[in-house]
Amino acid sequence: MAAALMAALLLLGTMSAAAAGPAAPSEAMARAENGDVIVTWAPPPASNIIVQTGCTASNLSMTPVAEAFMAQHPSFEIRMTGGTNDLAFTEWTEGRSDIAQASRAINAEERSKAREEGLQPVDIMVGAEAVSVLVNPDLGVEGLSMEQLRGIYNGNITTWSEVGGPDVPVERLGAVKGTNAYNLINSMVLKGDGYANMSHYDAADMPSEVMRREGGIGFLLHGQLPPGSEDMVIGISATEGGRHFRADEGTVFSSSYPLSRTFHLITDGEPDGATGSWISYLLDPDGGQAILEENGFFPLPADEREDSVSMIAGTLTETLAFHVYRSYNSAEERFVVNGTTFTDEAPPLGVNITYQVSTVIDGEESERSEPLQVFVPKGSTDEVDDAPGEGSYLLPLVGIVGLSAVALLALAARRRR
Repeated sequence: MAAALMAALLLLGTMSAAAAGPAAPSEAMARAENGDVIVTWAPPPASNIIVQTGCTASNLSMTPVAEAFMAQHPSFEIRMTGGTNDLAFTEWTEGRSDIAQASRAINAEERSKAREEGLQPVDIMVGAEAVSVLVNPDLGVEGLSMEQLRGIYNGNITTWSEVGGPDVPVERLGAVKGTNAYNLINSMVLKGDGYANMSHYDAADMPSEVMRREGGIGFLLHGQLPPGSEDMVIGISATEGGRHFRADEGTVFSSSYPLSRTFHLITDGEPDGATGSWISYLLDPDGGQAILEENGFFPLPADEREDSVSMIAGTLTETLAFHVYRSYNSAEERFVVNGTTFTDEAPPLGVNITYQVSTVIDGEESERSEPLQVFVPKGSTDEVDDAPGEGSYLLPLVGIVGLSAVALLALAARRRR
């Protein structure tokens, strides 16, 4: 009985180990096209799933980075959900996410609660965003306080004379609803008041729309400010009578500029493995940091980036590749591919060819996909181009026929004479 049980356990262990290996690619297809054979497939389901819950603002900024990362690392899946900062910390503390993403640092109360749950919170800053305010330069307004900006966008301030400008009606313009700029003003300036009526424009059109209105004012992400519109940007002060600041790397990361916020990822302990790989990519100047900047956000200054990178304990060194097998007439060849497409530029002609694809992760290979049969006829385009000896006889033949016809016509003309 004991021996049988031990054998069963060993068998189960063997089955589990086999199940834990790489999965075969799916949706494999092959087709002949202009003498080539193109094989495509879908990668296996992600083996490294990271759940990242956070506020909508940071979610919008992280999405293009996550998409680029997953495209380069098919074995990863970054599952992100939006919401609020409070929700992000709650989901993470209660174990429903691997990472909390927020548009601010974790506070003392949240840190204490996490420790009560046995977590060791590590706060990693990854970037920032800032909104710039534009006004028609003819107004002569050089700056506004946060409270004055609030009055303009909730409708309480209706003329520029109320904030030190000329007696000209305020004409409000805003960013497109749901964008980072729209959400930042809503949460950091209006604080629940709600926007007064206004027109909405994207960043590319905002400067020109403000300029053509005598009392125009608008806002957009600072990183999306079109060239040539810098003179329209005004300073913003945190308090009445305070110093006005404009957005730049120094004022944003020092919190001097009030219309800005930093993005943070909070993990349980210093991240390593799959989580470490994801955050390492996000902090890479040529990876996530460049993508953030391309989308209008602030990448980290060099010193801040070094501090964030130092918090990563390790990364996953997983390598993913695919093997494409080509067989015909009892012969088999193997090709190593890093992507999900293989183009066979020299397939054997006039025979049935079988293609199969397997996944290889860290040297461990999956089972092969279902066989794909392709037949490339000998009369293919590439064969004519590559083997002129079999097709070029047509040109001399045409020449001979043409010369013969000319000779016959000449002979007929001579006889008529």
